[in-house]
Amino acid sequence: MSDSFFSNSKILLLKRIRADFAVEVLLAERLGKLGINPHKTYLNTLLDIIGTDVSESRTLFDETLEWVEKETLPDYVQGINGVFNRQYSFKPEYRVKGLNLIEFERLIIDIVRWLTDAPSINLSKRSIKVSGIEEVHAALKYRLPEINIDNLYLTSFVTQADGRKILQSRSLAEDIFAHFQQNEIPYYHGEGVGVYSVAYSSREFHLHPQLTIKDISDLVIEIAPQFLI
Repeated sequence: MSDSFFSNSKILLLKRIRADFAVEVLLAERLGKLGINPHKTYLNTLLDIIGTDVSESRTLFDETLEWVEKETLPDYVQGINGVFNRQYSFKPEYRVKGLNLIEFERLIIDIVRWLTDAPSINLSKRSIKVSGIEEVHAALKYRLPEINIDNLYLTSFVTQADGRKILQSRSLAEDIFAHFQQNEIPYYHGEGVGVYSVAYSSREFHLHPQLTIKDISDLVIEIAPQFLI
């Protein structure tokens, strides 16, 4: 991870939110480019170096978050720890390509240092308080005064042989509010979601002319702190 990976200003914004969300964002930004899902990829640990029994298997997300919350750095052991795409397996065919143990350790070290260097992130389990969708709408409108956010839709889809199948389509305010009600802060990324000016459409000519999914993710990072208690 380098300075270009994530700007200092963005790190400072993430520190105003929650550790779980900050880790989610930083892992997604780095691992998403490698096609690695930190919630479905595992750091597996052998019981001992001479055997094949796996004593512990944790997602990369859970592993990284714990180091951040402990404010300490990992010190993994080659041959004992490894990154795999199958839980509780140490078989060579399930090793993750594109991310070895040393690279993952360096990634964690960078994330821990970024989030715990002064001013450090608030590690308390802060909750989201939102009175209604109108409050979310107002926060979005304040940040996007020149855009009609009522005609702004987040649409998720899967690509099939006969085209795209729409999974969900909601207005931006509606989608963020739904996440907030579940005490979740959404981070939009990946190829299966887009920003459109027409609901339930994933056609290229209905893509929003001014905003991308990255813009929306940055917007959530900016407004989320005002809803935390």
